[in-house]
Amino acid sequence: MRVLNPTVLEGLDVSHVSCAPACALFDLHDVHALTIERHRSSFTLVVETVPSLVGGPSCEVVAINHGRVPVLLYELACAGAPVRVVWRKRRHRCHGTACAVRTFSEVHELAAPRAKLTTRVVAWAVGQLRFHDIAVSALSVMLGIAWNTVWDAIAPVIQAQLATEDRLTGMNALGVDEHV
Repeated sequence: MRVLNPTVLEGLDVSHVSCAPACALFDLHDVHALTIERHRSSFTLVVETVPSLVGGPSCEVVAINHGRVPVLLYELACAGAPVRVVWRKRRHRCHGTACAVRTFSEVHELAAPRAKLTTRVVAWAVGQLRFHDIAVSALSVMLGIAWNTVWDAIAPVIQAQLATEDRLTGMNALGVDEHV
């Protein structure tokens, strides 16, 4: 999916109301909270992104809105309670003749495609494994989700980091207590 040049937006009313809570939480200026619900033992945050003009996956034709689909994501705990994010993800429809795919979903740095954890949680979990003596099972307890949900999200990131050739640059010895 390609986001079109901002100059294309000139003259169109794409104003939006700023939402400090979601912007502060995710450090993303274009994610807005619609509702925040406190349940007995968790939080649910419903969010959506600011609308933008999007071109089809393989053409320059501007796609049209094709509704939204709720995507459940897991976020870092807040006040000791698990946080669930329901991202009202946009669907787009392309009418360009060059596009093989007619409908496609919004792509955003909030979460990778088909992800169950936000990118922020994935980065945090990988950091916990790299720099602290912690197990994936402990991370899953902290997040209030299953072990395999955590592992499925972080394993590709860890494998990519392990494949980096320069990851041991500057090291001349490994101690017995080293891990990862």
